[in-house]
Amino acid sequence: MSLFREVLALKKTYKMIFLCLLFFSFFVVLFANSQYNIKTLDLIEMAKKNEVVIEASGTDVNLTRKKNSFLVECWVKVVGNDICGIFVGLPDNNGFGFSLNDFDSLDFNITQASTSKSYDERIRVFVRTNLSSKEEIAKLGTQYKYHAVRIKADGNKVVPLTRFKVETWWEDMNRVPFELAYYDISNVSSIEFFFNEMPVLSPGKYSMSLSDLKISGKIINQNLLYKILTVLWLFVAALACVLYLIIKYKELKKLKGQAYRDSYVDLFNALGFELKYSKYIGKKTTVYRVKIINWQSLLRHFGLSTANHLLNEVIGKNAPRYRAEFYLSARLNENDLVFIKKGERFSEEIEKDFIDSLITSINIIGLGDLCLDVKVGVSEEISLPENKAIILERTEISIQSILNSKSFLQLYTNDVGREAEKKAHLESLIKVALKKDAFYLLYMPLYRASSKKIVGVEALLRCSLPELYSLSPEVYVSVAEETGLIRDIDFMVIEKALADFKIFELREDFTLSINISSKELLDTSFVHHFKERVLKSGISFEKLCLEITETFLLDIDATCIKTLSDIRSMGCRVSLDDFGTGYTSFQQLINFPADEIKIDKGFVSGIQNDKGYGAIVDSLILIADSYQYTIVAEGVETRDVYQLLTDKGCDLFQGYYISKPVSLNDIVVLSNKIEDGGL
Repeated sequence: MSLFREVLALKKTYKMIFLCLLFFSFFVVLFANSQYNIKTLDLIEMAKKNEVVIEASGTDVNLTRKKNSFLVECWVKVVGNDICGIFVGLPDNNGFGFSLNDFDSLDFNITQASTSKSYDERIRVFVRTNLSSKEEIAKLGTQYKYHAVRIKADGNKVVPLTRFKVETWWEDMNRVPFELAYYDISNVSSIEFFFNEMPVLSPGKYSMSLSDLKISGKIINQNLLYKILTVLWLFVAALACVLYLIIKYKELKKLKGQAYRDSYVDLFNALGFELKYSKYIGKKTTVYRVKIINWQSLLRHFGLSTANHLLNEVIGKNAPRYRAEFYLSARLNENDLVFIKKGERFSEEIEKDFIDSLITSINIIGLGDLCLDVKVGVSEEISLPENKAIILERTEISIQSILNSKSFLQLYTNDVGREAEKKAHLESLIKVALKKDAFYLLYMPLYRASSKKIVGVEALLRCSLPELYSLSPEVYVSVAEETGLIRDIDFMVIEKALADFKIFELREDFTLSINISSKELLDTSFVHHFKERVLKSGISFEKLCLEITETFLLDIDATCIKTLSDIRSMGCRVSLDDFGTGYTSFQQLINFPADEIKIDKGFVSGIQNDKGYGAIVDSLILIADSYQYTIVAEGVETRDVYQLLTDKGCDLFQGYYISKPVSLNDIVVLSNKIEDGGL
């Protein structure tokens, strides 16, 4: 899991915890203030079960028990020596009495009546507590402590237990010191209801009715609850602040890390590479530079997301095997990776395994098995240079040296470096030649044996720049393809050939063939630019033929097929040059939108030798007939070869037997000469 996901998960977790606490607090407060939070001891009901004793107190008293009430009647004859009331004895808990600490109020319904006109209608309610300490009992000489409250006996009463105060008469009678005169209802033995005058001071009949006698309290103490919730939420707030700082720290660290890490693959990016590189300067290392050659193809066919997913799967699957070997692993750009290994180069076996791990197929759901095509440049460094551009240049040179070969890996050497310098020099010369307009065209005639006429020409590139004049065009064209200059050359050739072709009056069936780099077919804009130039020249598309080398078919894709189809749809023909050298399959040939194939001169020149070349040429001609392609034999240099090919059914020829490459003006002269006197 990435750090971003971890932080996101933390946020979700904290949010969930916060919401749970919030709902918990809400429901606890709601419960605490509801009727469900009330606990009640019904002393009347308990008396029915003999769990509570209810008796009358006084000398001449009568206690009448009704269904849910008690009535006590007293006849006071001698004043100042009698009391009248109801005694409620609570359950005895092994001599410790009954605790009312968890209760809040005493609830009851009480009424009184008296024949004494001087009675004030008040009732005194006692809570009698057992003294639990032997020291207190010994010191006070009594076992009980009295708490009391005075009320008017006129119906329902709810008396908070906190309203009960220690009776002063008890303090006075027992000379209770201050430290023992504290409120205590933890060990209650009884609750007693008496007429306020104790003893009764007026003679007469007194009666007291007591019902609905209950002790009520909260299951959850609200004051304690609010204190706990206050402390809890203060703690939550403090914790939230701490967690907020932790999350922000992680996010900041993540953002900082993102600046140095690739967004899709677990590697440093170019910025991270630059930052970390300095740590290893001066160390003995081996630098492996990996270029993903088919990256653009992956993007075209499957999109950026799939290409990155494939790379991520490859790195994720194989990185743990080599992670310990590398000081630094980075993705410099989309298709460019670099790994700086500790110490010496991998052994040949491990190096092969490393490359295999990069090109192993990965199954992508819905797409099947996909793989990377890579080239690896290696540079062994006794001391890693301070300037990282040095190692990047060396590994880049190594990769470029095998770009058009089947090799996967190349070690940088002085020879490789010199070859790169040579290419760089050629690149600079090509730029000079383009700037000075030093390129020009010669034309190789195309001869048709059946009509004994020159029916077309192939434009061939040449250069008047002294440094390039003696070189084969194939040398600097290949460099131009590698360096991206081929586009300028191709369109320069097209424009010059069209201009030359327009100057001379040639027969209606005369065709112009132009070689273009196969790389042009990878550019979807080529068709537009080509069409624009042809229309501007005024030359018919039917007179034109574009030639592509057969080896290109090995890497052809849907984009290239569409480009060729668009070219043919305009009326321009397509020729497959150097046929027989690219190991083209029949299936490729069926799907390839071409009109013509040209037999490579290597087969043509070897046809006189009895080494199988004749059979190969026969096969190529048969293939052309089967697929209804026009066939051209290149490199015909002698009459004997020409005659052999004619006997085999070949009708179109190019080569020094007909003519070497010449100017278009000379082609016109040669064409007239052949029409008049033959070859």
